[in-house]
Amino acid sequence: MKIIKILALVLAAGLAGLISYANVRHLSLAEKLKRVNLASFNLKGEISTTEMLQLEKKMSAIPGITACSLNKEGNVAFIIFYPEQLNEDMLTNMLSSEGKLNVSPRELSTSGGCPIHQLGSSFHEFLTVLDIRN
Repeated sequence: MKIIKILALVLAAGLAGLISYANVRHLSLAEKLKRVNLASFNLKGEISTTEMLQLEKKMSAIPGITACSLNKEGNVAFIIFYPEQLNEDMLTNMLSSEGKLNVSPRELSTSGGCPIHQLGSSFHEFLTVLDIRN
């Protein structure tokens, strides 16, 4: 019974230390920025280069979109946006609103990534959860 009490005390002290560290550490610039998402779309339909550029400018001017790139040769669109303001369905509707394009979501290929980086990333995400400043 005494070992369980000591173990509980050590675990509680460790958790208190992690919470303290998470809230007093200096936040990096990336941690201070709002989170963004990247969406990619396949574009099908006849549209001129001028119309494509106009659509790109129109999309870039929408609040919540930080960057938009349309590629006529590859028939793809890439949009970086704030997920709190927009979602992929809204972006699909905006891209196809002119009626000239058939827009469908495109899956980006991903790799497993570096397992060491993923371990550090998981710890960083855990600290972010413990940070009450946000």
